[in-house]
Amino acid sequence: MKKGLSRSALEQFIRCPRCFYQQRRLGLKQPSMVPLTLAVATDALLKNEFDAIRGQDVTHAVWQEHGLNVRAFEHPDIDLWRNNFKGQRITHSCGVEVFGAVDDVWENLNTGELHIVDYKSTSKQGEPSIDVGWGEGYKRQMEIYQWLFRQAGHKVSNTGYFLYVNGSKQGGFYSSGTHGVMNFATTLIAYEGDDSWVDAKVIEAMDCYRADEMPQRGGDCDNCRYFEERSALEGR
Repeated sequence: MKKGLSRSALEQFIRCPRCFYQQRRLGLKQPSMVPLTLAVATDALLKNEFDAIRGQDVTHAVWQEHGLNVRAFEHPDIDLWRNNFKGQRITHSCGVEVFGAVDDVWENLNTGELHIVDYKSTSKQGEPSIDVGWGEGYKRQMEIYQWLFRQAGHKVSNTGYFLYVNGSKQGGFYSSGTHGVMNFATTLIAYEGDDSWVDAKVIEAMDCYRADEMPQRGGDCDNCRYFEERSALEGR
């Protein structure tokens, strides 16, 4: 694999080995998705907010609210770790370079451990949750990042954090007092990760990539289901 095995490629293998093989081995690109420009904007704003206090002896309102004795981790490679084309990288024993880009890293001032932090954006009623919808994928994402940083030699806490910003649908551009401003509520979700599965999945993914036969599709793969049903219709 020329560019290495990214976190998103490993997640694709878990969801559907056939799509992984077709894209990574055969070069068949998946249908493009609508870019999540609002999520990109909120990610940038959150990074700027924590960068403003990185390396300083000050706290943040989120940390105070949840009683966390942490600080934004200061490291010369922090920008590389957050770059989608670089990220935290390690070379696995099977010969592939595995990498993934995190949103942020907080340092626990009590234990010296690092907490992996992932920013999420949504707009829904009620509190955000990682136990519904895409939550299982989010959990795997966190665990892959924890695994990467441990493999790179860092002391990493099992506790990672999802920092959600939830856009409110109340008001509007012409409502009194809003002035075209969208308000966001912030939710911090702690998650106890278990990365014990990652190493084996990396090996499975590379075995799949190097195989000469097309693997079976994932049981709930929408892309495969669409193309199979389309082929059946066109073959009538």
